[in-house]
Amino acid sequence: MKLVCFAQMLFILSFPVAGGSITRTLHFNPADVDLQLNDIWTVAVIPGFEQRGIPGTPLLPAIPEVFILPDGAKNVTFSAATYEKTEIGLPGIPIIPATELRPFSLQNSGSVRLPDPAVYSSDSPWPQNPVIGTHTGTLAGTRIASCLIQPWVYIPATGSLSIINEIEVTVTWEDGFPCDLTAEQRRVARSRINVLEGTADQASSWDSSPIQGGDAQYLLICDSSFAETMEPLATFHEGRGYSVETASVQEILSSFPGIDDAEKLRNFIKNRFLEHGTVFVLLAGDETLVPVRMVYTYCETEADTATVDLYFADLDGTWDASGDGEYGQPDDDLDLYADVLLGRALFSTIDEAEIFVQKNLTYQTNPPSGDWQTTAVLCGAVLFDSIGYTADKGCDSIAVEFPPYWEVNKFYEELPGGGITEHIPIISGGSAWNHYAGHGNERGIYWDKAPQGMMTNWIASDSLHNGSKTGIHVSIACRPADYIGYNCLAEALLNKPDGGGVAVLFNTSYGWEGHWPSLGASERMCIDLSRQVFGSQASSLGLAFAIAKDIRIPFMSGGYDRTFQSLLSWSAFMDPALVVMQTEGGGYVPPVSFNITPPYPNPSERDAPVSFYVNFDEGPAEVSVHDLCGRLIWKTDITSSQRVSWEGTDSTGRKVPAGVYIISARMGDSVSSRLTTVLD
Repeated sequence: MKLVCFAQMLFILSFPVAGGSITRTLHFNPADVDLQLNDIWTVAVIPGFEQRGIPGTPLLPAIPEVFILPDGAKNVTFSAATYEKTEIGLPGIPIIPATELRPFSLQNSGSVRLPDPAVYSSDSPWPQNPVIGTHTGTLAGTRIASCLIQPWVYIPATGSLSIINEIEVTVTWEDGFPCDLTAEQRRVARSRINVLEGTADQASSWDSSPIQGGDAQYLLICDSSFAETMEPLATFHEGRGYSVETASVQEILSSFPGIDDAEKLRNFIKNRFLEHGTVFVLLAGDETLVPVRMVYTYCETEADTATVDLYFADLDGTWDASGDGEYGQPDDDLDLYADVLLGRALFSTIDEAEIFVQKNLTYQTNPPSGDWQTTAVLCGAVLFDSIGYTADKGCDSIAVEFPPYWEVNKFYEELPGGGITEHIPIISGGSAWNHYAGHGNERGIYWDKAPQGMMTNWIASDSLHNGSKTGIHVSIACRPADYIGYNCLAEALLNKPDGGGVAVLFNTSYGWEGHWPSLGASERMCIDLSRQVFGSQASSLGLAFAIAKDIRIPFMSGGYDRTFQSLLSWSAFMDPALVVMQTEGGGYVPPVSFNITPPYPNPSERDAPVSFYVNFDEGPAEVSVHDLCGRLIWKTDITSSQRVSWEGTDSTGRKVPAGVYIISARMGDSVSSRLTTVLD
C-alpha cells in the first residue's frame, strides 16, 4: 500500500520542486572572540562554536549552517564569498595546533601537540577556504544540506589573525523526484528538521497521539521461533494506535534480493518504509537471530570493525557506493540521517526475549512507584589526566536538563584520579537515568584509577538487584556494546532477570574526545539526547536518539573524522517507540505562587549552563540577569512556567566575567530573585 499526502508534502517543501539556489549571508562579530593563553599557544574561542582542525594545523572555532532543500534535490553544490575582515589582537599570535584525537579507551596517554612546519611557516592564509566541510542527506524524503564554516584568516608565518565579518553562502541544486511518504512519516521528519533549523515549538509538535497512515507503522522483525514470545509487545503497540507488522527473518531472507543477508534485511525495511508507512523498526535479536552489518572504521590512528545498525535505518544509497565491498566508508556516499527510528534487542534465547518484553511492558504500563522515577546517576571519570580532560563538564551539561525536582547524584573522579563505588547501591535501588562517562571495553566502563569498575558486566550481574525499577543507561565509553563474540555490558544490563535496564544506548566501537576544552562528539550526543528527552519531551526515546545524531551530522568536516565515527558507533538497544517516563512533579510543590527554583549548577563551572525553573500562572513574564551593580546582562520573555537556561553570556553572546549575578523573574508587580556564581 502506497500512501501519498500532497498537502503535507507541499507544507514541508517551502520551495517549488525545481532547480534553484539559496543564498544566506552570515555575520560574525569580532567582539565575540575571546583569546585565551594555553602555555605558549593561543586558543581562539567564540560561544556556540566548536574547535576544528586537522592534526598539526591551526585549531580554530567552526560553526555549521543548515539548509532545507526541496524534496528530491540532487547535484547539490556549495560556494562562498567573503566580505571584509577584522584583525583580532596584535600580530604574532601563535594559534594552538590541533592534536590527534584519541578514543576514550586510552588511559593515561599523552597528547602530542606538534605544529606542521609546512603550515606554520607559510604566508598562505589558513584555512584556505572558510567552508571546511559540506554534507548532503535525505531525512525521510526531505533534502538537507549543511556546511561547516571557519570564518578566519590566519597567517601562520606572521601570526596575524582576522575574523571574516561577512560570508555569503550559496547552495544550488538541480531538479529531482520526491518520494511519496505518509503524513506521519513527514510529521516525524518535520519535528527533527525543526531542531536543525532552530525553529518551531518542539514540545507542542511532538505529541503522543496515534500516528496516521500506513499498515506497518511499527515493524517488528524476529526469528520465526520468537514470534509468539514477542506478540505481547506487538499487541501493546497496537493498543497505542499503531499498525504493527511482525515479520520473520526467514521469510525476509527468502523473499528479498541482496548481496548478503544484511542487504536483504535492509531492502525489506526500505520496502516497508516506502510502501507501508513504517516509522519504528525493532530488530528483535542479536547477531545469532537477526543479520548485522559489519563496518570497517578508521579515524586518524585507530582502526576497528564494528556492528552499525544505522545501516538499517539510513535507507538512502547502498552504503557501498565505491563498490569495494567495505561498507560505511566516507567515499560510500552516506547521508547518515536515519529514515526510520530503529532499535535492536540483544537477546539470543527465549528466556532473554521474555525478559526484554516484560521489562518494556512493565516500564510503560505499570512501573513501580517511588522516588526512583525521578532519580538520576551521573558518573564522570578522569579521561586524560595529562591535559586535565575530565568528564565533569559533559555530566554537568546533562545535569541541567533534568527537572528541578529530580534527585541528581553526581559521582566524579577528580584529578589525579581514584575510582568510586558509592553509585552502585543507588542504581541497584532504582534510578531512572544513568550516564557513564569513562573508559571502556566490551566488558564494561571504567574509572581512570582503582577501584576501576564504574559499570561492568559482573557488577550488573552480581550487584544490581533493582527488580522492575529498570531505567535507561547511556554512555560515551568505547565498546561496551560490542556484542559480537562477547557477553558485553549492554547484554548484561538488558538480559538481567532481576534488574538491569530497559534501554541501553552504548557504543559498539570507539567513543571520541574533543579538542579540550571543547567536548567530543560522543559527549555532545549524550547531552543532546537528554535535552530532547527532558527539555523537549520527545514522544519516544527513538526520536530523541535520532535527533541527537541529526544535530551532530552538520559538524562533520569530511573523511575519517571522529564525528563521523561517533555517529556510526553509537547504537540504540531498546524498543525505539519506548516513551520515557515523564513525571509531573513527584509531589514537588512551589513554596509560593511565583518563584524561581535554585539555579543549578551553582556555582557554575566548566562552562556548564545555569538552569532554573520559573513557576507562575499563565501570562507574560520577563527573566533577566543583572550584575551586582544593577547592570542588565541578559533577558528573555516567557509566557508559562518552564525551565530556563542561561549560558553565562551577555545579550551579544559574549561570556561574562567570573562573579556573582542576580537572576530575576518579573510578572506584573511580582518579582522573584536568586543569586548565582560564575567561575572562570
